[in-house]
Amino acid sequence: MKTDPTSLATRLLALYTGAVADVLDASGYRRQVLPAAITPLALTMKLAGPAFPGRGEPTEDPTHDDTSSRLAMLESVPPGSVSVWACGGHQGSAHWGEIMTRAVVERGCVGAVIDGGLRDTDHLLSLGFPVFSRFRSAASSIGRWDILEWNCPVEVGETTIHPRDWIFGDADGVVVVPAEMIHDVVSAAEDKARNEADMRRRLAEGAKPSEVFGRLGSF
Repeated sequence: MKTDPTSLATRLLALYTGAVADVLDASGYRRQVLPAAITPLALTMKLAGPAFPGRGEPTEDPTHDDTSSRLAMLESVPPGSVSVWACGGHQGSAHWGEIMTRAVVERGCVGAVIDGGLRDTDHLLSLGFPVFSRFRSAASSIGRWDILEWNCPVEVGETTIHPRDWIFGDADGVVVVPAEMIHDVVSAAEDKARNEADMRRRLAEGAKPSEVFGRLGSF
């Protein structure tokens, strides 16, 4: 089935990560939720789009400067994508900030997921660009961490993320949907969301939890 990224992103953004994660669990994909430490800069932030993954590693050489790689990467970001970075466990600097954000926004990128650090928080909040990260740091990555490659498979926690896998994030975290499953997962999650809406209505009307569970399934 041909993928319409804009339509799929719109449908995902109308859902919530719990519903998508439950569908993946039921399909036997139980390692698709990224580590709980990766959270949105603001709880209202949501993102959905195909992954543009990359990775980097720490360096102990302060003369290292990966600017040329960084510029090439920023100019390669596809429109509609989510930039995803595996940072090699480095905690000594930020790995994403305002200028990188402005660069990818101009290319149509819709969000970023950083398994590492973030800076320029006030600017990012004013831009409203959805960013998920582990921590914040004022330190520059130049001479501390080098971008190595992009548009490649990466590992974040227990999850392998391939280019064009789907990334969906909200206040509860980030879920990765394998590209070949995206249509089935979104449709099943929409069914689940409708079912849960019915559960809420019945509980609000005074139905017993056991009655709701018996008629409509799991919570």
